[in-house]
Amino acid sequence: MDAAEPIIIYRSSNRDGATFALDPGSLARLRSEFGEALHPRSRVFIAHETRDDDEQVQASIAGQIVMLLTGLPEQRLEKLGKVVFRDPVSDRDLPRTAA
Repeated sequence: MDAAEPIIIYRSSNRDGATFALDPGSLARLRSEFGEALHPRSRVFIAHETRDDDEQVQASIAGQIVMLLTGLPEQRLEKLGKVVFRDPVSDRDLPRTAA
């Protein structure tokens, strides 16, 4: 696998919040690299209070989502590629900050 490939976190939304999950291929790369240091969770749900909260992945919580899903800070993962949040339906990357 190419080190330039991103680490993908899928983000699915519903009226109550968003569910975040590591892409299976990304999870396999992380397990191969970090072994027992990795403490992955299959998914994380974050409730939102307003529709605006659901519009985009906010920079203020992106790092915490990465940490919750992997047990590692995003900076440790970056040697394998940047972390991107992606819509699982459109397969498009999502912005991390409000426009």
